[in-house]
Amino acid sequence: MASLEKYFAERDKNKPAAKWVYGDRISGKVGKVPVMGMVIREDYEDPTSVLVHLDLPIKVESEYRWVTYVPAKNLKRLKEIE
Repeated sequence: MASLEKYFAERDKNKPAAKWVYGDRISGKVGKVPVMGMVIREDYEDPTSVLVHLDLPIKVESEYRWVTYVPAKNLKRLKEIE
C-alpha cells in the first residue's frame, strides 16, 4: 500500500490541488438558468469549468442534458445540514 501511495504522490506532485472533488454538492448557473447538482470532476486543462451531474435536466437547443459543464466562477458549495 505504501508503494502505491508514494507512486501517486510522485505522479501528482506537479498538478494543482483540486478545488472541486467528486461528490461535492453545488449550486450555480448555466447561462441564466440556476442549477444544482453533484461535481463529477474538475477540468485540469480548463480550470474555468467543472463537469456536473444535475439534479434536474436543462434543455440545451432541442435536447435535455443531465451532465454539463458549469462555469467555476458561478459555483457555490452547498452546506451540509445535520
